[in-house]
Amino acid sequence: MRMFFFGSLMDLDLLRLVVGRDIGDLVFTPAAILGFERRRACDESFPIIMPHPGGQVDGFLVDGLTTADIDRIQFYESDDYALRTFTVATATSRVEAEVFLPTEKLADEGIVWEFDTWLEVEKPMCLALAEELMSHYGILTSKQYDLLWPDMKERAWQRFFGPAAGRKHAVGED
Repeated sequence: MRMFFFGSLMDLDLLRLVVGRDIGDLVFTPAAILGFERRRACDESFPIIMPHPGGQVDGFLVDGLTTADIDRIQFYESDDYALRTFTVATATSRVEAEVFLPTEKLADEGIVWEFDTWLEVEKPMCLALAEELMSHYGILTSKQYDLLWPDMKERAWQRFFGPAAGRKHAVGED
């Protein structure tokens, strides 16, 4: 399956952790989805994309994902996202790809989500959180782990930013 990643799954370390295998066989092509804008999901460290006339969200087109990879990615993304097929632009063509769009469970925090900021500030915390989350793969449904999410997120925030650090302070938003 061909997928377009626009957020934290553009990070190879996180993608490798989520799919649970070496990803050297995957093909990554710079691409963009037009007519959208990348925003931060409310109270989260990950993005959503929202329709925006004239907008463009850069990311990667990923080819070579297996059915097992997709199943693990869908578990990771949970019911917060739904797969939809969109036309994605590469430097040389336009192709169809699956894209995770937010469901009604996720809201726009009102600020742009920046991959470079995520890498610099939140990646270590997100890797730890993803490791704990993926340890439940094959054991819990995404609806069951939704109940565990607030506690998992809190443990990860406190581990990396300290018990007194609020999320806004940790990511440099004042």
